[in-house]
Amino acid sequence: MANVNAALLTGNEAIAAGAYKAGVHVATGYPGTPSSEILPYLARFNNAIVNWSINEKTALEIAIGASIGYKRSMFTTKHVGLNVASDPLMTLAITGVRGGIAVITADDPAMHSSQNEQDNRFYSKFAKVPMFEPSDSNECFEFTCEAFEISERFDTPVIIRTTTRISHSKSIVRTPPAYLPNMNSNLENENNSYPKPKEKTYIKDIEKFVMAPVYARKRHKIAIERLKKLQEFSNNSGINNIEYNSLDFGIITSGISYQYVKEIAPFASVLKLSFSYPIPDLLIKEFVKKVKSVIIVEELEPFIQDEISSIGINLRGKEIFNRFGELTPDMVKEGLINAGFIKKYDNKSSDKLQGKGGSSKLDSLLEKLPQRLPALCSGCPHTSVFYALKKLKVPVMGDIGCYTLGALPPLNAMDSCISMGLAFGAAQGLSLSNSSPKKIAGIMGDSTFFHSGITSLIDAKYNNACFTAIILDNSTTAMTGGQDHPGTGKNLSSGQVVSNKIDIKRVVEGIGIDEIYIIDPYNYNAVYKTLKKALSSKNLNVIITKRPCILYPCKIDLGKKFKILEGCNGCDLCMQIGCPSILNSENFLDNNKPIPFIDSSCIGCSICKDICIFNFIEEIKS
Repeated sequence: MANVNAALLTGNEAIAAGAYKAGVHVATGYPGTPSSEILPYLARFNNAIVNWSINEKTALEIAIGASIGYKRSMFTTKHVGLNVASDPLMTLAITGVRGGIAVITADDPAMHSSQNEQDNRFYSKFAKVPMFEPSDSNECFEFTCEAFEISERFDTPVIIRTTTRISHSKSIVRTPPAYLPNMNSNLENENNSYPKPKEKTYIKDIEKFVMAPVYARKRHKIAIERLKKLQEFSNNSGINNIEYNSLDFGIITSGISYQYVKEIAPFASVLKLSFSYPIPDLLIKEFVKKVKSVIIVEELEPFIQDEISSIGINLRGKEIFNRFGELTPDMVKEGLINAGFIKKYDNKSSDKLQGKGGSSKLDSLLEKLPQRLPALCSGCPHTSVFYALKKLKVPVMGDIGCYTLGALPPLNAMDSCISMGLAFGAAQGLSLSNSSPKKIAGIMGDSTFFHSGITSLIDAKYNNACFTAIILDNSTTAMTGGQDHPGTGKNLSSGQVVSNKIDIKRVVEGIGIDEIYIIDPYNYNAVYKTLKKALSSKNLNVIITKRPCILYPCKIDLGKKFKILEGCNGCDLCMQIGCPSILNSENFLDNNKPIPFIDSSCIGCSICKDICIFNFIEEIKS
């Protein structure tokens, strides 16, 4: 890689490289798919201060502070995380910046790993801040560099909005190796290409940064005037550009949709919106005037369509394409057929996607895959807790994380999952409703507890709530790939040195909760007895389970294997914990029940052995 001027990077890696090239000084965020890889990649440069924060709001606040100190800063989040950070964002949009601020929001159309599907382009309009929408990794790199320049030039934070396909797919980034990290060294990048930020002495400016009403009213007017200048930039900068081909057919598009359009309809003229807010009104009018028939291709909501409609031009878009889920090349082709742009099967490039009978090869392959629900990993320490909760039949207010899978069959042990850190608040609310004859349980992971579960637990204590709060401490942020948090005592730019580790039990004690249980989730019988005791208590109490995630930071194998003995009566109890290592064989008992077995993926947690009341599961002795 040392002598090339191009590299194959994901969109997330390209954003990190762009931030490095731009001289970002502080980068913060909270892990969330599909944005999680940006900060770890940036940390490899070892030049900027790169840290995970306790939640998205805090992360943006740190970035704002660095900007006030004249340093460039970046904040990363997945789409729902911007909801958490929206409070500081909305006021930051009014105050403006000193050092440039890039806000990276990665949307997840089709909800591959999210609790909702939202289109964060609307945050740009809501906050009155400009937005980039890259279509590939090279644009992720270039637009991130550009975002800091625009931020400082126009005194505004800048949003860079990606989607899952852009974040995780790889394409060529044209950059000299000076802007790529040294993957084999933890030493500071030796290429000396990192632009050192200019040192400026802090100057107090309360009219800019103290948003008391008397100053906020002035700054709001400035933000509105700023939009006019940004729209002029949107029209004239060349970042939004027209590719003229046939003047009979035209498409206005952005982001990943641009790639699909170019693949399916290379004959069409295209207006590509890369700086998609504020929209380039003059450029759009020019395009529509020259091209006979124009439609809009965009994923999720009719954001571009509504903006174009607001300048008096009505074009078709969501009348043709879905308002939910991801677009695909096949869907774009179908839409263009419906729009009359192409006739069925007359496009050679897209016909490659088609199999016999008109169904895609991908669909054909998907049909052959075995149907199964997502499940907790073999040996996951959360399994025993959910199984016990199922047996106890209590309402369980859940949260965001791997443990959300506890809501699915066969565990079926979670009643809600709405937003991060909500579980304890929802448990308090449900208990106040007096609608359940049983005590309520709220459950969340360690990372979620630090993210925003702490506040609702404090509120519960303050208001004399009565429920059982369960904190599943597996010492990582597992669902997003094993990132660190205050409970692990590590972070990205500290070289993974353990320091200032925050102890959950001491936090809970500090809140004033006296009834606290610490249990090993691999001891199912202890889990069940403790839960039963806690759920019988009339107090607000807390159960903390302590076992590391079996995957992070390294895959765990306890060195034991278990087997199901001959004579098993097929009662199905072991199947009820949903362990992927326990499978039904092709052999059946006389009562036509399949005989289960444990495959080689068993890590030896022993939960199944505790659950088998007939003692048909035992450890394999070597």
